Amino acid sequence: MTFEQIRAIVIGRMAQLTGIPADAVDYPNPPKPFDPAGRNIWARLANVPGLSSTPEVGIGPCVRQTGIVVIQLFVPSYSGTLSITRAVDTLVTQFQYYSAPEGPFDFYEASPRVVGDDGHGWYQVNVSVPYRAY
Repeated sequence: MTFEQIRAIVIGRMAQLTGIPADAVDYPNPPKPFDPAGRNIWARLANVPGLSSTPEVGIGPCVRQTGIVVIQLFVPSYSGTLSITRAVDTLVTQFQYYSAPEGPFDFYEASPRVVGDDGHGWYQVNVSVPYRAY
């Protein structure tokens, strides 16, 4: 599977997410800067490729691509944690153990991590989801 195919699956899965408005997601390297001002909740998506391996050679090499999708969620500081906790639950449901029909691609267990107040007026929770593609 190519890096472009992986990118398409990750972004496609994020685009199907409910609970966070589609225009409230900061995708990698957007055509114009993302401005979160005035939003009740927003997210930043990152796809971090990992190590590749060749578990079998056979007739030709079978390369496995690995990586981690990191979704950073933000709500205004001192606005409570209910909306961000619900968004985390929605993200976990959306990504965890999803297998893409486009090819051999699997997400694994999602791991939320509370960052807290980022010092810029936002309360942050990160969700990391490892994946493997063949």
